[in-house]
Amino acid sequence: MLKIMKDSIQKTYMFGTDLANTDSVLNIAYGVDKNFMFGAAISMQSICDYNSTLNLKFHIFTDYIDDEYLARAELFSKKSNVHLSIYVVSQDFVKIFPSVKQWSHATFFRFLAFEKLSYICDRVLYIDADVICKDDILSLNELNFDSEKYVAVVKDNAYMQGKPAERLNVPGLAGNYFNAGVIYLNLSEWKRRGFIHKAISMLNDDPNHMKYKCLDQDILNILFFGGCIYLNNAFNQLYGIDYDLRNKSGSEYLKSIKSDTKLIHYVGITKPWHTWATYPSGKFFRDAYNHSAWFDIPLLDASGEKQYKVRFRHSFKKRLISQSIIYYIKYQTVKVLNKLGSK
Repeated sequence: MLKIMKDSIQKTYMFGTDLANTDSVLNIAYGVDKNFMFGAAISMQSICDYNSTLNLKFHIFTDYIDDEYLARAELFSKKSNVHLSIYVVSQDFVKIFPSVKQWSHATFFRFLAFEKLSYICDRVLYIDADVICKDDILSLNELNFDSEKYVAVVKDNAYMQGKPAERLNVPGLAGNYFNAGVIYLNLSEWKRRGFIHKAISMLNDDPNHMKYKCLDQDILNILFFGGCIYLNNAFNQLYGIDYDLRNKSGSEYLKSIKSDTKLIHYVGITKPWHTWATYPSGKFFRDAYNHSAWFDIPLLDASGEKQYKVRFRHSFKKRLISQSIIYYIKYQTVKVLNKLGSK
């Protein structure tokens, strides 16, 4: 295990001036695979747009990189005057985590981010790549952590409060189960408490995912229980663009994404970087995208069974009949092939 941790990073790329960590520096980390690299890029741009008074240091942990992304990352760093480190995760480290159909293995990269950065900085804001900033997050640097309260999180939706608490069998967790898409962590406590070893041990003890159905999120809720400062929803406002399928008007998203919302977490299958995500609720992503170093990268089309299905439904809602038929046929074809392949 110690050797795997030591060799977990295959290569590191750094861009921009690496300023010393001070109270004015905010370290922000992402853990992504190839499919979420684009999202992380625009998420970083959105944070820069609203936090120009902070010295920002970004850290991307990924198992995929290419020359074009590196070139754009360098341009982004220069244009936004930020420091960016990209850590390429070794396959040996990837292999220690379970392969789960509905989640990418990159979901576990947050464990690695916390561990590696605990030797570099005191605090880190970990956010998922589908989180977009729409207001300043300066107040995070004012939080007072200690050995008892060492992590700031936002509670998950109400429907996530009952079953997870019952499944995980942690008294008091019901009503306090948090969403792991935004975590602001005192890294000295992560290191002191040996959380990386505990997390991986817990995964190994549940190889069939019967207990930890939400994987790393469940594990972090157990490890951090009792040590949480609970932020309000403004720091992790969950919104799914697929909600717009049932919304009768383009303004209903404003009931969730409000004027004081700071971080929007676009949950669900449809992400704001998809070509069919043309609703007003995705404007915050598009605003950052349009002036980012990735502005000329085309938005992504649907791929795979689940995305074909939701694209068909969105096209049908918009009365794009021929398009909806095309994606319905793609959805049904892939669905049949997947069933045949599983036999």
